[in-house]
Amino acid sequence: MSKAKEMLERIGPLETFKEARKVAKEYAYNLRSEGKISFSDPSPRCHPSIHVVRRTLPEVWEATIMAVLGVGQEVHTHYDPTTKEGDYTSFPSIEATVTMHIEEPFGEPRFHKHYLGGWMGFGDYKAEIEGVKDPWMISPTDVADKMKTGKFDEVKGDERWNYTYSQRFRAYPFFDLNGDLKTANQLQSVVDNLVRNTTSRSAQCVTWDPRWDHNDEQLGPFKWDSYHSPCLQRFWFRLIDNPEGEGYILNVNGHWRSRDLLKAVPTNIFGITEGMHEEVRRGLIEKLGVPVERGSYIDINDSLHLYGHYLDPRLQGLDAESYLEDIFRIAAGEPIEERCILPDTPMYEMMMEDIAAEYKHRVENPNYGRDL
Repeated sequence: MSKAKEMLERIGPLETFKEARKVAKEYAYNLRSEGKISFSDPSPRCHPSIHVVRRTLPEVWEATIMAVLGVGQEVHTHYDPTTKEGDYTSFPSIEATVTMHIEEPFGEPRFHKHYLGGWMGFGDYKAEIEGVKDPWMISPTDVADKMKTGKFDEVKGDERWNYTYSQRFRAYPFFDLNGDLKTANQLQSVVDNLVRNTTSRSAQCVTWDPRWDHNDEQLGPFKWDSYHSPCLQRFWFRLIDNPEGEGYILNVNGHWRSRDLLKAVPTNIFGITEGMHEEVRRGLIEKLGVPVERGSYIDINDSLHLYGHYLDPRLQGLDAESYLEDIFRIAAGEPIEERCILPDTPMYEMMMEDIAAEYKHRVENPNYGRDL
């Protein structure tokens, strides 16, 4: 019997959750004493700040989970389930401001066995980042026409997507001096910027559009009935000379305002590194005519959170139990390789085939799952 299962039967879900937080805290402080992680001490006045540096995505993901669980601030959010009376029915969520530095974002092992939902969704998200779901949006041109003709009320309740990351990065909307809607490909601008000056520190692209993303009254009548502003805020790209040969190394920073650590982080990082960072790198290789190697990815999060209901077996069953069990396995010193999908194994081959098939299916069936 697993430790988590034994504890759940003996002391119940809430006490097991508290014990998981206790061992995670001890683990995080031990890492800090060994110089393997840094963080501010918890304070009731603010979220702690956490900085984790590891070689691969699974390593940084696990260490960050332990740190957030151990020293993060408890806070209930509007995503936590409640009764009709408004009482919360799950553990509180746990939140921190976190910087995750992945030295080799494409390095193996790249996949953890317990990424929420497994590896399905990785191929779909890569295709989405590349733009396959951009047609799911309401047309920016149609919105602009409604604004000009005083008919915005006809679309303000439209439930189609208002934007995608792909659209904001590859076709950022703006009005020219004549009031006509135009778009800017920011990823191409990044390439052009770095080709003009390989030491540039201004090669970045942003998602935030203050005209829409506050969705307040400053735009007068142009306010959506329901709106979700972007979590991903910007990318910053930096070339450094390759110290070991010809060409450059491309390092990227990403900044997020809000992020689900268990469910979103692994898929997000796979999708953006594969579907956007690689696009920029290939563009630089083509225009500079020299090798450009993959560098690090630094992932900065204003609010990185563990939703309490994901760790509550009363609500998530065996999924939550397996995550609690991982906490105890990590704290006990079990090697991370025991929890990763290793290259050159049957599971790895099956996983890569599934991701490729899912990606191909999404590209060939862009409207699959769409509520038309």
